[in-house]
Amino acid sequence: MLKALFTDIDGTLFTSELTISEKTRKAIRKAHDMGVLIVLSSGRYITGMRRAQEQLDLPVIYAAINGALIKDGDEYIRENMIDKDAYRQAAAFLKGKASSLIAFTENRFAIDADDEWYFRQNRICGDTGVRMDISDPDEVERKTGERPYKILLKDNDRDKINRLLHELDEMLEGRAKVLSSGWNNIEILPYGNDKMDAVRIIANRYSIKRDEIIAFGDWDNDAGMIKTAGIGVAMANGSDKAKAAADYVTMSNDDDGIAHALERYLFS
Repeated sequence: MLKALFTDIDGTLFTSELTISEKTRKAIRKAHDMGVLIVLSSGRYITGMRRAQEQLDLPVIYAAINGALIKDGDEYIRENMIDKDAYRQAAAFLKGKASSLIAFTENRFAIDADDEWYFRQNRICGDTGVRMDISDPDEVERKTGERPYKILLKDNDRDKINRLLHELDEMLEGRAKVLSSGWNNIEILPYGNDKMDAVRIIANRYSIKRDEIIAFGDWDNDAGMIKTAGIGVAMANGSDKAKAAADYVTMSNDDDGIAHALERYLFS
């Protein structure tokens, strides 16, 4: 019997229209009513994840910022902050090299460019963004009121993303985690941080066994979570790395992939 369901949001739980389909919503609510713990696991900050929780309209655990911040109600289960020196070095190296650099705190973000992502996030999440130079984590904290957990780089040049991913990984080895959660981004996170850590921490906290967990994801940063779960499910629209880690590849996020897999593994 499954006891916990971990799901990524973008490209997995959300359709391409950034909504949860009625079929998927009903399937997750049915799982919750059967006693399954629902965990939203995302690179987003918590305020950016609340739209998903509101659409589900049920209690969830947040594994935000790729597991760096885990929160159940008002209880903080994990707070793993990025090293300030690694943050400063990465921000200085990346200055002028990307379309935008974004710092994520628990509930807000700071961004160095007036791009469409900035305006869209503020529309969706209620003016949680601050336009500023993000080079100094202390200044980000002063202006947002919260310490930054990660840096997100966005750029539509795939070759540049691949090159910078390699360079940052070498530069920050042993001091920060470098990964991609989409073809057009790079994330710089606290060292040792991964979505699979959130699976282990939450499983230990709530006495859940590995084979009692199902996890859904679509991209490279979901691979550890997918592989760690007893049943790891990748979306049809997912990356090769996510699919390689999975026990099962379900339908796409636009075709009720989560609901389809729950019918197979939980409701049958």
